[in-house]
Amino acid sequence: MVILLADDHGLFRESIKRWLEEQDDAYRIETAASHAEIYAVLNSGLKPELMVLDLCMPGMNGAQSIRDLHAQWPVTPILIISANDDPLVIRDVIEAGASGFVSKSGNGEEMLEAIRQTLAGRTHIPSGVMSDASPRFSEKQMKILRLLADGCSNRDIAEKAYLTEGTVKQYVSEILSKLGVDNRVQAGLRAREILGLNK
Repeated sequence: MVILLADDHGLFRESIKRWLEEQDDAYRIETAASHAEIYAVLNSGLKPELMVLDLCMPGMNGAQSIRDLHAQWPVTPILIISANDDPLVIRDVIEAGASGFVSKSGNGEEMLEAIRQTLAGRTHIPSGVMSDASPRFSEKQMKILRLLADGCSNRDIAEKAYLTEGTVKQYVSEILSKLGVDNRVQAGLRAREILGLNK
């Protein structure tokens, strides 16, 4: 059973690789350290049963990279492991096509259970993350959130999203309220955290 493990921290990656192989003789772990290396492995003809990916690696573009991977390899489940366990980050990657999420602050048993559940076709999500108590963003709001993360002005957003500036201001106001921040600079920083773009 081939698992692709991708993380740019060598010590963490190699430790998890060795630990997983000790847990189950059936596991064969292939590794990658960047977005480019993930594609190199997948395009080599190797067909992993599972991808275990760090959300923040060189070349990764947050949830959008997960969305692209899922679109190209839809039958291969993706389990995200990340130090950023913000509920909005988790929700975004799940909606992008990931089958599960594990925080790096968790223990080994949680990771192993997440791998087993994902391989069995189930979804592994930390409790409470997808509850109604967490803010939800519409597809259009997420698009504007990504543009805020890029530092775009309202005029830029209006041009890129094909909206009027007045409509953009309304969307931005709603996003500020949902994020619990006072201005677009804070919103941009928060958006980068949510989208996994701070690395």
